[in-house]
Amino acid sequence: MIDPSLSLEITRRFEAPPERVFDAWLSKSWGDWIGPRAIRGEVELLEPKVGGRYRIVMHRPDDEPLTVEGVYREIVRPTKLAFTWTWIHEERETLVTLTFRPAGTGTEMTIHHGSFSNAERRDGHNNGWTGTFDKLAAFLAKAAV
Repeated sequence: MIDPSLSLEITRRFEAPPERVFDAWLSKSWGDWIGPRAIRGEVELLEPKVGGRYRIVMHRPDDEPLTVEGVYREIVRPTKLAFTWTWIHEERETLVTLTFRPAGTGTEMTIHHGSFSNAERRDGHNNGWTGTFDKLAAFLAKAAV
């Protein structure tokens, strides 16, 4: 049985239309803004189609890189994106679901990331996604100029 307390949900508004926010998740630019501030991402594999795979290496300043990979489960442009999320050092698959809604001239995006093994993993991902969204907002603002 899935414990709902071991899931997280974050909603964030971006100053870009839903199509641009959605498309950022399916392009190599993902590596430019994934992870908290100190992380430098590198997209090694990107097959943006249902059943396609992705792999991202997250380079940390003073530690070994971490690799996450998964499979796209649902792609409904520009409203919904779902993919599995597996850290290769953990081998526990979780599911990320993103929804995108117009909000004025921008987008309200909600992430639901579930099935963590414990509260510590959930809270760590909460911090990671918060940092990711800060970097995504800056990326979208820069790309709009």
